[in-house]
Amino acid sequence: MVVTVHLHTILQRQTPDGRQRQLDVTLLSGSRLGDLVHDLGLNLPPDAIVWKVNGLDETPDCILQDGDQVHLIPAH
Repeated sequence: MVVTVHLHTILQRQTPDGRQRQLDVTLLSGSRLGDLVHDLGLNLPPDAIVWKVNGLDETPDCILQDGDQVHLIPAH
C-alpha cells in the first residue's frame, strides 16, 4: 500500500533538489502510523509530533490504509 506523507516545518528534508515536503511511501499492509515514522528515521518522542491522518488527529497505533494522507507536524 502507498500513503502520502506531508512533512511540516523542521520535519522537511533537505535534498539536492530542494526541500522535500511531501513523499509517497510504500508500506506493508497493516502498518501503523508509528511504524511509518520509524521507517522515515524520525526519532522523536510520540508527544513531539501532531499525528494527522486524512485530517483527523490520530495516535501512533493508528493502522494506515492505502491512499491515506498523513501529516506529521512538530508539536513544539
